[in-house]
Amino acid sequence: TNARAFWGTAMDLSERVEAAPEPISIQRCRDLLGDEADALSDDDVRAIVRHADAMARILLVLAAPDGGIH
Repeated sequence: TNARAFWGTAMDLSERVEAAPEPISIQRCRDLLGDEADALSDDDVRAIVRHADAMARILLVLAAPDGGIH
């Protein structure tokens, strides 16, 4: 199989996940973020959720026995 590396920022990747449904509510995300979320708009929280989702997906791919970096 061909392995390819894509360069860019993690935030670039989060934009590609935009169509995915949010698994938890904005309020629950705010609860998880704690006091830091008080100054954030709902759009800011959604951006953080997309970023965290993208990072989690990358980590899962890297952790997979056949998908990781060799």
